[in-house]
Amino acid sequence: MSDTQTRRHSGVRIPPEVANILGIAVAALGVVATGSGIAAVLPSPDIMQVAAAYGLPASLAFTVYWWLAQKL
Repeated sequence: MSDTQTRRHSGVRIPPEVANILGIAVAALGVVATGSGIAAVLPSPDIMQVAAAYGLPASLAFTVYWWLAQKL
């Protein structure tokens, strides 16, 4: 008899490509929601303030994406 054991995978396995697509979609929705929330709080935003309101969460999301890509 063999000493090796077979492992049964429980649950659903998601392919890495699908996980990447879902992660980017969630991050994009989060960036848009956060940016619009920041822009809504500003009393009378000009174009640069609106760009900064969307740029801040976008840069943070990119930093997290880059950091995770470096670990893989």
